[in-house]
Amino acid sequence: MTGSKIKDTDYLYASARVKSLERGLLSRERLERMSEAKTIEDALKLLSETGWPEIAAPGMAGVEDALSGRREEAFTLIRSLAPDKRLPDVFLIKYDYHNLKTLLKSEATGENPDPLLIGAGRLPCPELKAALREEDFSGLGQIMAQSAAEARDVLARTQDPQLLDLILDRAMHEEMLEMAASLGSDYLLGYVRLLIDSVNLRVAVRLRRMGKGAEILRYAAIGGGTVSITRLLGDLSPDVIESVFNTSALAPAAQAGVAALRGESGLAAMDLACDDILLRYLKKAKYVAFGAEPLIGYLGAVEAELTAVRTVMAGRLAELSPEMITERLRETYV
Repeated sequence: MTGSKIKDTDYLYASARVKSLERGLLSRERLERMSEAKTIEDALKLLSETGWPEIAAPGMAGVEDALSGRREEAFTLIRSLAPDKRLPDVFLIKYDYHNLKTLLKSEATGENPDPLLIGAGRLPCPELKAALREEDFSGLGQIMAQSAAEARDVLARTQDPQLLDLILDRAMHEEMLEMAASLGSDYLLGYVRLLIDSVNLRVAVRLRRMGKGAEILRYAAIGGGTVSITRLLGDLSPDVIESVFNTSALAPAAQAGVAALRGESGLAAMDLACDDILLRYLKKAKYVAFGAEPLIGYLGAVEAELTAVRTVMAGRLAELSPEMITERLRETYV
């Protein structure tokens, strides 16, 4: 599709294929049944009945292998279907930045980073390792290259890994925003802007809860969202946080965050509210007949499904009650 603008009608076949794939996604009812199953083996059987591969070893290592396989299968398929092959990269970029954080921290600590690296990003892990070792960031793209150099310098000066995380999280979302804009999908751009809002809210609440000042938010604040956070750069009080977000889609999440700051609940309620709001945005794609939207929505749904399966299986292995597991579950796409 190079040389001409991609049209919604170019997605006719891909959209129809994705609509059929949506029927294989896990429902809330299926996840709850997995939480309530008598044994872990029974829970895994319920999972395999939906088309997931059988997990031979009922431990987190086996689960993580299955999650990786499921992710790779879904993203490879969507890349093959999409007229614009860059479409999955908006969701995969987070793995590149996770690996970059891991490698930079391992430089400082001398620990082996390999067990924590995730081979799901756009950049192969050996390539990212070589770039850092040789201090040649030319293959990383401008935003990642600049943020890698900045984060490495800040970590060396401050020995504060949280600042490294904030710098790289900001860069990651800036790159996602740039990528979404270049793809020309208003729906995808709207999702990334809402995601940025949710990150700014979560960071503001956590900084306030940790007793840290608004000046640290300057490292972490991400531009390009729908909510102006200028007021938060001078005041991280609960009342200001709530007022900044109270006219946005994230108002319920902001209220949950403020409740946590006032000691009325934990931060988990805010995180759950943020994730549910983001998924509800993605679910708009279910009502679009054809175009990029169904593919984008499906990729977001797959990522949410992977998180849900990890939540259920980790809870089962930790011997949590079904009630404790299900209250941690987010909304599902189907």
